[in-house]
Amino acid sequence: MSRLTPAQLRDRFVIAATAKFAGNVPDFVALQELVAANGGRFLNDHGAIRTADPALRALFVRAAGVLGLRKELDYRFPAKKLVSFDLQAIGEDSRPFKIFVSQVDLEAFPPEVAALIAADCAEQARAVDHGAFVTLIERAEAEGGLSDADAEAFVQHFVYKLMHRNGPPMKRSLLEAVAAVSGEAASALALGPDFNHVTIDVYSAAFSGIEAMTDAMKARGFRMLPAIQGAPGTLLRQTATLAATMDTPVLEADGSTGIAPTEKQFVEIIERNQATNAWGGKLWAQDGAPLIFRNFLAANAEKIFDAASTKMPAAAPDRC
Repeated sequence: MSRLTPAQLRDRFVIAATAKFAGNVPDFVALQELVAANGGRFLNDHGAIRTADPALRALFVRAAGVLGLRKELDYRFPAKKLVSFDLQAIGEDSRPFKIFVSQVDLEAFPPEVAALIAADCAEQARAVDHGAFVTLIERAEAEGGLSDADAEAFVQHFVYKLMHRNGPPMKRSLLEAVAAVSGEAASALALGPDFNHVTIDVYSAAFSGIEAMTDAMKARGFRMLPAIQGAPGTLLRQTATLAATMDTPVLEADGSTGIAPTEKQFVEIIERNQATNAWGGKLWAQDGAPLIFRNFLAANAEKIFDAASTKMPAAAPDRC
């Protein structure tokens, strides 16, 4: 029986996950149109997820292994109350799709808020059964790939069950308590472990650099972050749209379902340049081509996080 390789499975996953993302993020569709009009190729550099559940994170990492992605570098964001790492197809090629995973740092929250977050994670976990998915992961690990039918089931569960907030809506009181500590963590809980952004490669889109693509996006009406992260000529340069405010269902104190405005998903663009060694010397691939930097820079990501940060309005004061 022929089996799909990790690279083929990764391609299927990217198609399904980004199609789902496009259904929620009009800016993504508009960006596809802009790249096509520029005569470029729409290369998905990476997607990013955030979760507060360590068990879900571990399952996500194991499932990503089926796609040929491995954990490589760690990143810390104390001000955002997040700790992160990248999942890579490790090698010289910078082009394969990557995933940037952020874990809500529960130890950075007041104990009473951390306990509320953990209870919400447990409620979500009880609402979904990943048993058949784990069986597919085990099969792929043992056999080095999956059949076409198993691949379809694996991708569908990955994208629509694992990368999804399962169970009832979160409580408004929880959203408010988390947002008071970290707007980024609040956005993570509101969205669930879905892609909070997908990132498009500037050069593949046929732009001369990130300034040119940013200017073209602004001319098309995209709302952008105020600055490009990374100086000209450096390893990595990034900017992003501002996440649209979206209505998120929440449970009110009386048990009814209400709506809270949250910022959850946005589009990023990225300019990757030649990697260097510790002394600033340029690095080259085995075939003599420039070795393109394929990881991430915490200083850049810190500002990109600002694209989706939920700030809940303060409660009105009681009047006598």
